[in-house]
Amino acid sequence: MARKRLVPAAAIVIGCVAAMGASNGPAVMPDWSGQWENVGATPDATGGFNESLDWVLTHLQWSPPLNAATQAKVDAMQAGERKRLDAVARGENPADAFKACTFGYPGLMLDTPLMFEILPTPKETTIIFSSREIRHIYTDGRPHTPKDELWATPWGDSIGHWEGQTLVMDTIAVKDPYGPPDGGSAVAAFGDVEGFLTIGVLSQQAHFIERMRMIDPGHLEDQMTIIDPANLTAPWHMRRTYERVQQIHRMVYEDCEGEDRNPIVDGKFTLAPPPDEAPQPTPKPK
Repeated sequence: MARKRLVPAAAIVIGCVAAMGASNGPAVMPDWSGQWENVGATPDATGGFNESLDWVLTHLQWSPPLNAATQAKVDAMQAGERKRLDAVARGENPADAFKACTFGYPGLMLDTPLMFEILPTPKETTIIFSSREIRHIYTDGRPHTPKDELWATPWGDSIGHWEGQTLVMDTIAVKDPYGPPDGGSAVAAFGDVEGFLTIGVLSQQAHFIERMRMIDPGHLEDQMTIIDPANLTAPWHMRRTYERVQQIHRMVYEDCEGEDRNPIVDGKFTLAPPPDEAPQPTPKPK
């Protein structure tokens, strides 16, 4: 016997909106081919930035409207992060350091040095990151996964629709890949030796709306709104810009902290030339 699926009213509304929003895609799909990467807010190997903190704050529009309880948690996290950054500045390797092999959403869109490809089709748009993480945004009119089947993951559950050449994405059920199983998502953990940018802490009930469009042939813009009544006093609006990578023309999969093939230079993954072939042994005379 098939199980009955209880679809929340909100999911039905979202599904209807998606269906009305040109579920078959625009008449001509946008050309978002090639590799893309963040403009600014680029972490370096110490946990800081290549850009100045003021520059990052301005361009990321970083002003989370946190409630008092969440702000207290953030203050405690900041104090611990400052100690870690001070240790890094002294050349130490803090015992609690870890490799961010999984960035998760929304950090993938906000503060990673990763490159990504976008494959837009009428029924689904796929965003593929060089860390091998993938986002699937379904634009065929379906609602979100039913509540009785929905599991929170580091990438969330995404549906969307097209408004002309703008892709509208709706994401729910996001959790921090490094947090407790029942925890929410950490929007970002920015820092440098000079100062620290507020960590955003969200619940698994957080709701993300993105509007992605091409603003010129070399740049994409992603306008993100985060709604989380458990931690935010109002919707949180941010904007990110991505530029088309010129020096690399195909996907280069990366190790989580760089490797011989793609060393980190100035906080960004690069592609190194292949090593020289090993010399062949000299044949022995007969």
